[in-house]
Amino acid sequence: MKAIRFLSTAAGLAMIAATGACAQTAPNTTFNAPADVAAIMEVEEILATELDVDKILPHYADDATVLDLFAPGVFRGKAEIRAGFAPQLGAIKSMEKTTPEMIVATNGTFGCAASQVAYQTEMKDGTKFAMNVRVLDAFKKIDGKWRVVQQHLSFPVDPATMNALTNAPIQPRTITWSAQPLAPVSTTPEKAKAEIKEFMDVGGASVGLEKLMNYYGPGDDTLLYDAFSPRAVIGKKEIADFYAPIMGSYTGISLTMPMFEVDSDGSFGVQIDTQKLTLTMKDGSKRNVALRQSDCMRRVDGKWYSFLEMVSYVTDAKTMKAQITH
Repeated sequence: MKAIRFLSTAAGLAMIAATGACAQTAPNTTFNAPADVAAIMEVEEILATELDVDKILPHYADDATVLDLFAPGVFRGKAEIRAGFAPQLGAIKSMEKTTPEMIVATNGTFGCAASQVAYQTEMKDGTKFAMNVRVLDAFKKIDGKWRVVQQHLSFPVDPATMNALTNAPIQPRTITWSAQPLAPVSTTPEKAKAEIKEFMDVGGASVGLEKLMNYYGPGDDTLLYDAFSPRAVIGKKEIADFYAPIMGSYTGISLTMPMFEVDSDGSFGVQIDTQKLTLTMKDGSKRNVALRQSDCMRRVDGKWYSFLEMVSYVTDAKTMKAQITH
């Protein structure tokens, strides 16, 4: 399966977006200003189609973090990103892609693009294949340019076999944004980062559906890419219905995050992490789980909510099975 490793480099997406109508979030801040959306989409297109790693790297922040498709799957900083992507790109003869689903959200300082991308690829050894990938990219405007600061790529997983569903059909969805998708800046970046870390420490260890759902929203303009759902889960009811059986299966949880990165302007927050969970199941048994998660968050009335989220398992490139335990 070595030939498919290129897809982690195709983390950029495409030029199809369901961005919704513009809405004011503060006197000098516009949600999804057309120029910002266009600039983010331009970067996504380059990352999705460019095979020269030296043309890709300038679009990442110097300290960007990438969660790759395949184990071990963590790149931190441009040197590691280059080392991970260069050999994969170098094995590709040509590739084409479509992006049936993309959702962009930005306040002009931070932004996110969530998408599902379909690839048709020919490798230099003559191998040809198709593959569909989910991506959640977090952007920050640095010196007037949009740069990727966090990137999360994944496949959905078959819960029965734990096989990566590399060709799961993409079922395009969109979001209808609320009248005010983002609130004005209401705290300092430093306090925001501390609050988001607490959000993850407490929310990531939720027991019970009611507690978990307090971390999504506050409206229904909320999207989840979960490891066990090939289709985007949108809106609080869908998320609650999806998670109800999972949240009802255990009675206790402990959480550590070996890797955690966060940034914020006090209104829009982005975080990316790796997690080691130990679940106490209803029958008293223990289950160790290794997850990756990334969130795009908004602060409303003094509280943080996730509105774009991806939860995934890293994939073993030889077996194409998800690595679910630690």
